[in-house]
Amino acid sequence: MEGCVVEKLALIPHLTKLVVGPSEFRSIDKVPETLHVRYPAGKVRGRPIHGVYRDARDVPIFTRMIEIFNKRWQTLDLISMMRELRRTEYTDRRYLRYDVYMDIISIKDSLSSLAAFQKKEEEHSS
Repeated sequence: MEGCVVEKLALIPHLTKLVVGPSEFRSIDKVPETLHVRYPAGKVRGRPIHGVYRDARDVPIFTRMIEIFNKRWQTLDLISMMRELRRTEYTDRRYLRYDVYMDIISIKDSLSSLAAFQKKEEEHSS
């Protein structure tokens, strides 16, 4: 699966890509213009950690990411928003040991510039 993802991403070399996936997919880090947010697909203290939903007390990581996009897209670049995601994940998971947290979310990028969302101009009808 990793090879297929890398192959598809390579088809759009000059556009910014945000990829959220398992930390095992390390070859994605080499694709140009890619921001790769990695999370482990394993267990901590017997609980599954797979990014989509870890336990009943968590907000799923993708929901949290969308919340950050909605709140910060006008003021922060994409990397800063992903750093905020990593910080909020750590804050919400204080009961984990620090060394375990370090593996929860990692951010790797091959971006040539800071990527940010741009407001689309609305068309006015006459």
